[in-house]
Amino acid sequence: MMPVRFGAMLFALAALTLSPNFSLAQAPQAGGVDGLFVNVPNPISTLAPIKNVIDKARLAPGRNLKVIIFDFNPEGRDSASEDYGPCADLAKYIRTLSQNGIKTVAFVHGKTTRHSVLPVLACDDVVMSSDARLGEVIAKNAILAKHEAAHYLELAGLPRAGAVARMFDSEVKLVQATLNGTQIYVDLRKIENKDPAYDAVRVIRKEPLPRPAGLELYNVEDARKFGLAQLQQEKREDLVEWYRLAPSALTGGPTGAEAVKACRIKVEGIIDIPLAEKIKRQIEMSRVRRENTIFFLIETTGGGNPEAAQRIANLIEEIGKDEKRPVYTIAYIPNQAPDLACFIAFACAEIVMFEGGDVDAQATLGDFKNYIERAPKGGIYDPSIVAKNLINLANSRGIPSKLVEGFFDPKMEIVRALNTKTNERRILSKNELDALPDKGVWQRELTIKPAGQYGKLTAKQMKTLNLARTIQNNDPNEVYQMFGADPKEVRDSEPSILDHFAAFLRRTDVSIFLVLLGIGGLILELKSPGLVIPGVLAAICFILFFWAQTKLGGELIYLAIMLFLLGIVLLGLEIFVLPGFGVTGVSGILLILAGLTLAGLDKLPESSEDWWNAGWKLMLYGSLLVGATMLAFLVGRFLPKMPYANRLVLAPPEEREADAEESSPLPGVEQAVALLGQVGTASSMLRPAGTARFGDRFVDVVTAGEFIEMGTPVQVVEVEGTRIVVKKV
Repeated sequence: MMPVRFGAMLFALAALTLSPNFSLAQAPQAGGVDGLFVNVPNPISTLAPIKNVIDKARLAPGRNLKVIIFDFNPEGRDSASEDYGPCADLAKYIRTLSQNGIKTVAFVHGKTTRHSVLPVLACDDVVMSSDARLGEVIAKNAILAKHEAAHYLELAGLPRAGAVARMFDSEVKLVQATLNGTQIYVDLRKIENKDPAYDAVRVIRKEPLPRPAGLELYNVEDARKFGLAQLQQEKREDLVEWYRLAPSALTGGPTGAEAVKACRIKVEGIIDIPLAEKIKRQIEMSRVRRENTIFFLIETTGGGNPEAAQRIANLIEEIGKDEKRPVYTIAYIPNQAPDLACFIAFACAEIVMFEGGDVDAQATLGDFKNYIERAPKGGIYDPSIVAKNLINLANSRGIPSKLVEGFFDPKMEIVRALNTKTNERRILSKNELDALPDKGVWQRELTIKPAGQYGKLTAKQMKTLNLARTIQNNDPNEVYQMFGADPKEVRDSEPSILDHFAAFLRRTDVSIFLVLLGIGGLILELKSPGLVIPGVLAAICFILFFWAQTKLGGELIYLAIMLFLLGIVLLGLEIFVLPGFGVTGVSGILLILAGLTLAGLDKLPESSEDWWNAGWKLMLYGSLLVGATMLAFLVGRFLPKMPYANRLVLAPPEEREADAEESSPLPGVEQAVALLGQVGTASSMLRPAGTARFGDRFVDVVTAGEFIEMGTPVQVVEVEGTRIVVKKV
């Protein structure tokens, strides 16, 4: 037996050294080789984060990087990238590293499919675990573009081309052949078509190897047989030992090269626009502090605004794809994360959930039951629209879309099926499982969601499906340590004082008070120009009101401000330039109401609920406008009679005549009636209130709305109690 085994070993060594770009994994010399583990994200959406980590390690003082191990399945999670472009960029970058003397290793210890296979093939060595699967570059019945297929075959090299082609072309016929005396496996069609590249290939047996139907998904045994993998190792520690790497290769941040500098952001309460804006500012502050890891502590209550949830998810994805300073994002779910919280969790690079010992106490993700029952039909709140957007997000993050469909369809039964021949696993509905052609091959392995209830995923299920990590103690410190962060160094990102102040100003009662006081001061200033204090007070109230609304980040806030200012201008024109009450004044009032109403909205109304909300705000501010107007006129009437306060209304001393005596209002109605029809002189500017002189008496008077200069003859035309109305003679 020894000679046979020794001969087989030599034969395998010769076969695997044919390609110049594909070297056998050999244990480096002892002495602690400078190595680096790099987690490859799923999906591969951009080269920037990986390149940034590696470049920093290569340029770091005192480092001489020799080995880079690309972990395609961190924590055993599946990897499936649908986008060819970023995967091709990573494959080219890996080849560049190899050409610069750095040994590149692909560590595959989970299911790796779609275009994630491409950078695996680009590595010098491929190491697979017993649970690993590699292949299925395209979906069933799909066709790979010619230039993409050519790239795969180029990376494979002739000895592996047939096996690689079988990953995207089920018609490939693998046959045993030799190349320069070394056994390989090629596509028989290449020989039959007399491809010049295969002139030196000699077919040993023209009978194609028996392979499962469909595209290949190789296990470690088949991958080694066809030269796709060189080693079988189960853990990172095994690779460290095999490649004789320094222990530091296993330390560092989530990407393996940069020390963790982290912060924690709480996502709590209802997911709405204010929460989205608060998280945006917290993320911006984290970027200013150059933190490379963010833990999102999700403690939401359910419900809210789907647009806000999508906005938060987009922010998280953007910082993860940043070309200059990518941020590693972790969603930590200690309890329940219902409905819209899925957007935030799915957007993060990692999900950690509390499992614990008590099944009923473990964290859950999903559960759209309450949202679906309460959500209006149509618009962004419609459950069908939410489901579509969440499915798109799940697909981009490599999360099976069938799980999301189960969140919204109580009738659907979802299972995980196992192919007993290939050990392939799929998440399907029961109907899809029953419709599979190979019913004897595919068997139900796990029921994820039974029919008759809305879907939600427990921590244990997420762990089983390789979608999340779990912890047994509900302690955030354990999560921080899991990702190499010192709990004492994790900064707790709290809202700023301005955030709290803006939230206070947005309270309904405070907003009503600001608008009421602002409108009252505005009308009082327009009624008696030059008082200054009411105008300043109105300006302060409206500035605070609109500033608080801008913190919501609604796109309509700027339109609201412009409409409000235009309304004030038109109202001023009506009072000062075009006396009376015509189209200009009415338009001004309507524009002011429109501005106030739009300021409280973050989007144009779409659903009936949106229109009801807008209508309620319109009626509220309309009522405030009427109330504030009445209040302003009452203040304007009685303010002149209040001690000290009357100084706000009386004309400045310099506008009085030099010999003017103190005003002595008539004590009663009879004296006021006696002035009806008399002619006197305005002793101060009437705007429209002021004083007039009748004989030797100075009397408080008011015009019908017109302004009258000091010294102008006036006549009493109306007396209402002690209110004396005059007009210019």
